[in-house]
Parts: sequence; structure tokens; C-alpha cells
Amino acid sequence: MKKFAITTALMTIFAASAHAELITQQPSSSTTVAQYASMPLEQLTRAAQAGQAPAQFYLASRYKKGIGVKQDQSQAFQWFKKAADQGIPSAQLNVGEMYANGLGVKSNLQQAKAYLMKAAKLGDNRASYNLAVLEERAKNYVGAYQWYELSTRDGMLDFKVKDMSEKKIVQLAANLSQNDMRMARERADRWIQSDE
Repeated sequence: MKKFAITTALMTIFAASAHAELITQQPSSSTTVAQYASMPLEQLTRAAQAGQAPAQFYLASRYKKGIGVKQDQSQAFQWFKKAADQGIPSAQLNVGEMYANGLGVKSNLQQAKAYLMKAAKLGDNRASYNLAVLEERAKNYVGAYQWYELSTRDGMLDFKVKDMSEKKIVQLAANLSQNDMRMARERADRWIQSDE
């Protein structure tokens, strides 16, 4: 496997009381993005410092995994956040995951959810999945059902995530009433239609 292969998923898995994991990944591949993935560190750093969001994302990824640099979760978080604040869904996903786990930043579930919602609003079903995991951990099963439901229909579908979500929906359905599931689906529908 190549160090900087774009199509390789960056999966972050950790134990959770609900036996679900938060996930992160790189942005989808394109020729422009590919140049950042294989760019020499000095050039990548200059591009990131110049405000180029894909460069910020890939520099953050290198710091997060320690690829060509000393692993530094704080630096990773700072660069992911710069890219996230420029609207890169995969960076928003990583910022949410890092806030949730306290990686490179103090744990803050409110901020984690805010960044994950930004990515979910842009159609990233991995973010919806992560929101479901957070709700499930908090034992808010109706909220978890809502977000798992959303992760099966968001625009930028990762089909592995869709399959995991469908399995989680079946598991949750065994412990929810028909009314709870209907309410969760209605909330999912309203969320998709909202401008928030």
C-alpha cells in the first residue's frame, strides 16, 4: 500500500460502549487532490500556509499518522480545522472525530457534533454515521436511529458505511417502538430539508 494513496481509507476505530466506532477518511480522489497527496513536505507546508484547503487536509493527515513527520495530533487538529473551516467535508469529519476523542484538542462533544453536522449537511454519510454513534453512546436511541437512517441516504455515500448503518438500524429497531422509529424518520426528513 502506498503511503499517500488517496483511495485508501483512513479508518479510526476505538472501543465504544455501544460497540460502534467513529470513522474518518480522506476526501474523494481527483487529479487536483492527488497532487497534494504525493507532494513533498516542504511544498505541501507552503501550500497549506498559503490557505489551500486540500494542502491543509493532507498536511493534517500526515501529522495525524506520522507520515514523513513526527506524529503530532495537535498539529493535525489545527490543520484539519483550517481545512474544515473552508468547507472541506472530510476535514470537518476529522475535526468532529478529534473533538469527540480528545485527539490533539480537549474533548468537546458539542463541537464534535457541530463539525460532524457540517459535513453531514454537505452529504457525507460518514459524518451522519458518526453522529449516530455519538447518540447511541449517549443512549439516545431515537437520535441514533435518525442519524443512522440519514447515513443510508446522504448524497456522498460510502457504501460500507451505508451497510453498517443498515445493520445498526435493524439492531436499534428491536428495542424501539414503531412510534419511535416513525418519529426518528420524520426528524431525519426535516433535517434534510432544513437550511441549518
